[in-house]
Amino acid sequence: MNTTKIFLIIFSLATIVHITAILLGKEKLRQISKCLIIPPLLAAYAAGSEIRIPFIIPALVLGWIGDVLLLKIDKSAFFKLGLCSFLLGHICYIIAFIYLLGLFGFGSMVPIAGTGSINIPAILIFTPPAIVLGAVVIRLIKPTKEMRFPVIFYMVVLETLTLFGFQIFLFNPGIAGLLILSGCLCFMVSDTILAYYTFRKLKLSGAVLIMAYYILAQAEIIFGLMSLQ
Repeated sequence: MNTTKIFLIIFSLATIVHITAILLGKEKLRQISKCLIIPPLLAAYAAGSEIRIPFIIPALVLGWIGDVLLLKIDKSAFFKLGLCSFLLGHICYIIAFIYLLGLFGFGSMVPIAGTGSINIPAILIFTPPAIVLGAVVIRLIKPTKEMRFPVIFYMVVLETLTLFGFQIFLFNPGIAGLLILSGCLCFMVSDTILAYYTFRKLKLSGAVLIMAYYILAQAEIIFGLMSLQ
């Protein structure tokens, strides 16, 4: 068994333990297992990637930092720092996708996932539904007046990430592109549920869905990037 598979097994076990801990209300186990999810996924990417794509490792590290900070979700400062860490992680993924597509003169001489150009008709098709979806989500979340702009900005970043994921899928309509796009969509679902419960009491089902979609998002993007190479 190679090193990458070992790390992926550890990642899978950490995920199962974490979701089980949430369901059983085992708080200490939940906290410990949450810290152990991203590191083996990062290690699997580092060990199994033929080409190191810039900003992917920082994106995973920032996701892990966000996980750790949100262990103290009841502390306002930790919560805000955690969300900032996730936001920066999403931005790192966006930059990595731009690199993959070879856009704006940024990236390798031979783009890994694109042609060095962007599909304009896809943007025109994507934008109106994205605006409508964003408006619906904002109405669903009902953020306070103070948090309205941060929530809108976060939503714009998520939709930008999904747009570039969609561009990668258009140029790579196989399993790799599909995984990357699906991962971006899972981030949208996870972060939307998290934002919704930010202004409400967190339910067990919400806690499970937030983590399940978040873990799927990270895993699908990483598996997609590894398959792309």
